[in-house]
Amino acid sequence: MKVAAIISEYNPFHSGHEYQIKELRRRLGEDTAVIAIMSGNFTQRAEPAVCDKTIRAEAAVECGVNLVLELPFPFCMSSAEFFAKSGVRIIKEIGIVDYLVFGSESGDISEISNIASAMSSDEYSLTLEALTGDPEYKECGYPELCQIALSKVYGKEITRDFFTPNNILGIEYIKAISAEGIDLTPLTLRREGSGYHDIINPMAEFQSATAIREELADNNLSALDYVPINARAVYLNAIDSGKMPSDISRLDLSIISSFRLNSPTANVDYHDAAGGLYNRLCDMSAEATSISSLTSLAETKKYTKTRIKRAIWNTYFGVTSSDVRSLPSYTQVLAMDSVGRSLLKRIKKMSDFPVITKPSAYRELGDEVKRQKELSNKADAVFGLTLKNANSGRFSLTFTPYVKD
Repeated sequence: MKVAAIISEYNPFHSGHEYQIKELRRRLGEDTAVIAIMSGNFTQRAEPAVCDKTIRAEAAVECGVNLVLELPFPFCMSSAEFFAKSGVRIIKEIGIVDYLVFGSESGDISEISNIASAMSSDEYSLTLEALTGDPEYKECGYPELCQIALSKVYGKEITRDFFTPNNILGIEYIKAISAEGIDLTPLTLRREGSGYHDIINPMAEFQSATAIREELADNNLSALDYVPINARAVYLNAIDSGKMPSDISRLDLSIISSFRLNSPTANVDYHDAAGGLYNRLCDMSAEATSISSLTSLAETKKYTKTRIKRAIWNTYFGVTSSDVRSLPSYTQVLAMDSVGRSLLKRIKKMSDFPVITKPSAYRELGDEVKRQKELSNKADAVFGLTLKNANSGRFSLTFTPYVKD
């Protein structure tokens, strides 16, 4: 039996995700087991997920995933590079995965692999460094500098259109596989349907997760027409229970207060908040009245909105650069079916990497795991306050992984 892993957010699980799972089984064999390494309660774009990770994991297992393991906070809320490295590190450590499957706008694994190789070269690093210090390019943002450097090294122009979110993640997955030196075959499936940030298009079979979330935030339940029927049942139950959708504005006053209470300083080690951004946030908090307005006020060509939002959360939760550089030292089980149970047994036999099945059991593990898990617990406790019917602050320590009979 082949084992495929998908590093995912499932925010929420929708018909495009179901298509991806069916297509990978069509290509690799119908008996292929699927493990999702799924983000916790915060996403790579530095936003709270649409609902709790346990609900999203249940929906995934109800729709064909066999085992859902958590990509914990803060790694799930990192740049594409660290997000990919963290997911691949967990795949490496559990030791049973044959394929890493991901969607991309390119759909061409050779092209993505060649670009990943170019971006891993010393020549690319030196070219990017030179461009960063060149006055001619001082008005360019970092993503644009990366594109220019890559085009110079690759030998042909790589346009901005190529640097879509999924293509970027695909490049980083392949770079991470190479860096880890593991026997893991990458497989990309062309992303079908609406674009990453498109609004609902009734003519399209597959809608973007962004569009579905926005509709749900406006209480438009017709958005659930674009998720598989089994996932729909899970989400409707969550909505009826006041557990979906999350609302980041419920944290506005807490976040703004935290920055107004802090003072600018030359010595700061909050991840993604270096280079003067932390001080800028402290300063702009005097004018801001919400997370959204603070993000807009702090935005510059140097600081993108996503970078600013990561800096806000990392400062709020006390996440340092070293916390992220160390990569995940554990994962935990969120949901599984009978095949997932057998996969978990194989992992336990083949690896001593901590795979937590009882959330409170982390206290019995090493200091690094405890530090990481306690950061994740903080994030989960605060995430619970974004819900209409708030979760207990101890929910992350007491939940039981969902098991599909």
